[in-house]
Amino acid sequence: MTTIYDIAKAAGVTAMTVSNVIRGKGSVSAATRERVMKYVQELGYQPNLVARSLSNGRTGVIGLVVPEMGNVFYSEATAIAERLAYARGMRIFVTTLSIEDKGAQLLNDLALRRVDGLIIASNSIAAQIIHSMSELHLPAVYCFWEADSQPVDYHVSFAFEEAGRLAAEHLLGLGHRRLGVVSYSHRLRFSGFKSALARHGVELPQEYICGGGSTPESGKIAGRKLLTLPERPTAIFATCDMVALGVMAAAWELGLRVPQDLSIVGHDDTELAAYATPPLTSIRIDKPAMLAASFDLLLAILADKKIVSPSPFPARLIVRSSSGPRPAGISD
Repeated sequence: MTTIYDIAKAAGVTAMTVSNVIRGKGSVSAATRERVMKYVQELGYQPNLVARSLSNGRTGVIGLVVPEMGNVFYSEATAIAERLAYARGMRIFVTTLSIEDKGAQLLNDLALRRVDGLIIASNSIAAQIIHSMSELHLPAVYCFWEADSQPVDYHVSFAFEEAGRLAAEHLLGLGHRRLGVVSYSHRLRFSGFKSALARHGVELPQEYICGGGSTPESGKIAGRKLLTLPERPTAIFATCDMVALGVMAAAWELGLRVPQDLSIVGHDDTELAAYATPPLTSIRIDKPAMLAASFDLLLAILADKKIVSPSPFPARLIVRSSSGPRPAGISD
């Protein structure tokens, strides 16, 4: 069995340095940390979590909370979090908040499993859930945090307003002036999109705005509603990819071509986006970087370090084939 002494010898550092890297403690340079983790993975080091918990009172287990697994964004995030935890010599327990009215109980179940802390991988969580987490007295880091109306102590956020603006600027640059939005509890994305239109003097009529769920079916229902208007939009921004795929399905059922008759932009840039027909233009969220920052932040909290939440991660528009010029013959 590989030990920290084997890792230390291979990396040319002390065993204490290896221990500090694995536990997220001490002052270790980024280059040294990367070299140590390289040999941790190559040599197949597996920490003794039981011994660790006896020595420092911790289990080496982090609770990961996601809203649901049906949205591929969160299933991808979970897989990334598992890899990141393993690379840090830790493990994760995963729970979803998809069972109605059971959020507080599910979180309490995590606490009973003696997790060291929580990573909340969600763009928004109800106030009562946040309150219940504070009562658990577990350190928590909120990743992909968008609910600015509910302040939290530690978060890793994303430039969601900038994302909405990028989507709007892209479609406006293609000549579109009749733009629709399908949004699900994504206030900042919607705000950025609407503000960008206003700066260009483009109105966003109420009938061009649809709410709903975060599933392809809800996107399909909203898309059909928008695309059967007397003057339908020529472009639609869906605030998550799953909804955008539903809008795309509605367009196909109505005999509309994407992007010749309708341009569609999504948000999240999930793996499905590149395999849609046609491939979906989307706003990319750097999930690996944001989750890694969340782990580092949580480990720093556990080590009683003085820390602040990082600046919001930048948005990036990934242009694919679902967005194109405004159809010929369509007036403003």
